[in-house]
Amino acid sequence: MTQRAGGTSPGHLLVTGIDHVGITVRELERSLAFYCDLLGLRVIEISGEQDVGQIVGIPGARVKTADLDVGDGRVLELLEYVAARADDVPQRPNAAGCPHVALHVHDIPTVLQRLARAGHNPDGEPTTITGAIAFEGATVVYLRDPDGAVIELVQRP
Repeated sequence: MTQRAGGTSPGHLLVTGIDHVGITVRELERSLAFYCDLLGLRVIEISGEQDVGQIVGIPGARVKTADLDVGDGRVLELLEYVAARADDVPQRPNAAGCPHVALHVHDIPTVLQRLARAGHNPDGEPTTITGAIAFEGATVVYLRDPDGAVIELVQRP
């Protein structure tokens, strides 16, 4: 694979990092049970209804949100649309435009056992990566949150 140089000099990066990752959920409380109770993330803040129509370009859109601490200053934002909801669209990891969120864990087998007891099973099998510089020795597996969002668990060596 070839590396691609950016269009600007290193001192003038246009993107300087990921601020947060957001996932739209059907029911905020159900998703908090998954992400906090099962995966152990900590709630930073839960916000009441907010008008986001102008931000997202959907007139009348209102959301409730929860910001979760995923470590190292990173935030996972859960958004429940309470007005201007849309139909759910199944996500497939092999479909163009399908995002996934990769969460670092220390022990994939233990996490998967805990999730299985709550009825959440992985889509694939935990696999250790070889021959890839950025992921060499990492064990990874995909699963779904309660709304079908694609979640990758990553255990680094």
